[in-house]
Amino acid sequence: MFYGTCHMKLTHEPHATVTPSKIVLKEIRKEFSANGLVLPVLDGVDFSVGNGEFVSIIGPSGCGKSTLLNIIAGLEEPSQGTVWLHDCEAAQRLGHVGYMHQKDLLFPWRTVLDNAILGLEVQGVSRSQARSRAMSLTDQFGLKGFEKLYPSSLSGGMRQRAAFLRTVLAEKDIVLLDEPFGALDALTRAQMQEWLLDLWSTFRKTIVLVTHDVDEAVFLSDRIYVLTARPGQVKLMLPVKLPRPRSYEIVTQEPFISLKAELLTAIRAESLRAQEEPWR
Repeated sequence: MFYGTCHMKLTHEPHATVTPSKIVLKEIRKEFSANGLVLPVLDGVDFSVGNGEFVSIIGPSGCGKSTLLNIIAGLEEPSQGTVWLHDCEAAQRLGHVGYMHQKDLLFPWRTVLDNAILGLEVQGVSRSQARSRAMSLTDQFGLKGFEKLYPSSLSGGMRQRAAFLRTVLAEKDIVLLDEPFGALDALTRAQMQEWLLDLWSTFRKTIVLVTHDVDEAVFLSDRIYVLTARPGQVKLMLPVKLPRPRSYEIVTQEPFISLKAELLTAIRAESLRAQEEPWR
């Protein structure tokens, strides 16, 4: 495994609240170049996620939230800074985390079951073994009886369940979610959020979620990072000390409302700053 390349143990992690750490980003900067212009996207981001923790990233559009996920996943390399996974500096990260996007990315010519096992097949697991592993989880993922259907026959929520099953079957300790419920209607999104919490409590994956939905961030998370307008920096790290397990009734109660207000105030200030400084 790639952890064998670890040079040293991490002795200090920013904002450390849970140990051992699964993810630590230190002084992450990212710039993109186009047509001779340099566009700074992230500027000195420190970020950490503890083992089994659920952490959300939120901020104004264009602040670098998805870029941060891509850096964790190894799809992008930082212009400056270091990424640590499992307490080891991780230069090679590609393929070592699960990653689910807003679009379900299901292949229309494959059934629900065969879409779910795609990652296992890529890893070299036989189709029969992969199907057996997927079938053992279909009931838990609300897909029992839908295994032989094609994506065109499914609702948006069902498609996202199939995509998440594919992500979980990859058996990665770290799962990155980039607005997975952003395209769903409000009622379906609320149902999917409760469903995701139930699954998280069962599998105890370390989850990092990017979202624009403040209610979603508070309802799901242990901690929330608010990024500034581009170039993104950490403006606020907010602990969410709400009891678990959580039901959706909590969104109308204190202290949920106070946490939501604090987040909205921080995000609104950054959105206004971005409008006042369009060069950003």
